[in-house]
Amino acid sequence: MKKVKPPTNFSVIESLDFIWDKLHGYREDCIPESNPDYDEEWDDICTAMAWIEGGCDVERVEGILEPKNEKESK
Repeated sequence: MKKVKPPTNFSVIESLDFIWDKLHGYREDCIPESNPDYDEEWDDICTAMAWIEGGCDVERVEGILEPKNEKESK
């Protein structure tokens, strides 16, 4: 897995990517996909992150986070 550099310049997108990177590491180390008992915990984490992303006015386009208003200006 490609590691994300720590965020710079108060970038919301860089910060969210960094947090996702660390969460995926947590998923691999602490709540493995091979154990379905942890699926609900991972789903809750993903839901919370989706709400945070929505509150930050960003969205995923083909797996990449970008500002919602940037898409409108294209």
